[in-house]
Amino acid sequence: MRSVFICLLLFSTTFSYSSDIDFSGFATLKAVKTDSHTAKIRETISQPSGVTKDELDFSFSSLGLQAEWHANDNVELVGQLLLKEQRDDRVNNAIKLAFLRYNLNSNWQFRAGRTGLDLFLMTEYRDIGYSMDMEHPPVEFYSIIPHQNLDGVDLQYRAPLHQGIAGIKTYWGRSKSPIYSDNDFFWNVELKSILGVAIQYETLNWLFRANYTTTKSANEHQQQRQLRDALSQVPLQVWPTRNELIESLNILDKRFTYSAFSMRYDDSKWLVQSEISLTDSNSSVLNRLKAGYITLGKRFDLDTLSFTYSLAKSDNEERVEPGPLVPLPELMQIYEAASMHSGFYQLDQYSTSVTWRRELSPTLALKLNWKHTSADHLPSAFYLHHIDQFDDPDLSFNTFTLSFNWVF
Repeated sequence: MRSVFICLLLFSTTFSYSSDIDFSGFATLKAVKTDSHTAKIRETISQPSGVTKDELDFSFSSLGLQAEWHANDNVELVGQLLLKEQRDDRVNNAIKLAFLRYNLNSNWQFRAGRTGLDLFLMTEYRDIGYSMDMEHPPVEFYSIIPHQNLDGVDLQYRAPLHQGIAGIKTYWGRSKSPIYSDNDFFWNVELKSILGVAIQYETLNWLFRANYTTTKSANEHQQQRQLRDALSQVPLQVWPTRNELIESLNILDKRFTYSAFSMRYDDSKWLVQSEISLTDSNSSVLNRLKAGYITLGKRFDLDTLSFTYSLAKSDNEERVEPGPLVPLPELMQIYEAASMHSGFYQLDQYSTSVTWRRELSPTLALKLNWKHTSADHLPSAFYLHHIDQFDDPDLSFNTFTLSFNWVF
């Protein structure tokens, strides 16, 4: 029912005949190359494929279309489609925005439908390459949570202060997003009871923002249920810590919290931007995952040179428990599969990158990026992998990206 509502909203937004309808769009043509022989590079954990060594990949390219219908002075309908590589649930994932916006007055604003899940500083424009000086949002920070959209409502209040503008937004709803991993693993992860608040203050060249969001897991992968059933059949004498492993696979209705602080300084010549976050839960899958980045940029007429350092580190243990006392092949297979689920968010890596941006026209920008990544271990949830290289993984690798970014 929710999807039907969203489709109808998008349909009416896009095709309603009115002189008050605005169309716009954005596009990115991107080529990516890496020297890693273990990791298949990608920018989000929702990407079904990654870039491998010795290939030039264009699958990160995308096309976005947006329509806004101004029904009257207070009511607007907004719809946005993002076309990029998808493998499952293509239509639903392509609808990025589809909401009704009601402006009560200059202070209060209400939205209902599909909006951006407002966890990050760049939530509203993270898919628009032209809108940011860095080549793409830092993987270590923006890829941890794959969910970009909220099906629900939000309420925002903004008011001028002595030297700036302060605002507070609260939102409620649910969200669904795909996760892909090795061995054709796919899980359309659903979050429910999402409740968050974001506070923001802007003054002159500065912006400060804080966010706190809580949610619950609404579904589980069928393999997790199958592994729990299989483990429950193993005698405790053979696997003394069996029950702890079963509990670690139980993610349904587990509560997750996300806290973040962001800042940005931009005086048209110098740019400084940084975000830090802490993701925690009462599930052993995700324990105190810390992430952050800082970007320093300098503009020279039509050129911008920026440097970014980003990192992600979790407190998850490398192994949830020692495994069976009797290493039968069938039990070890269960142990490896269970460890993959329990250790999915075991992350410890950082990246440094340099981006050169050139304005080719008022609506077209060229960006060239070099990034060096160091990981404490592989596999990593951020990437897909050449599984046959796990015996000798390369824990340090480079990625090169060239992109053309339009708005129209």
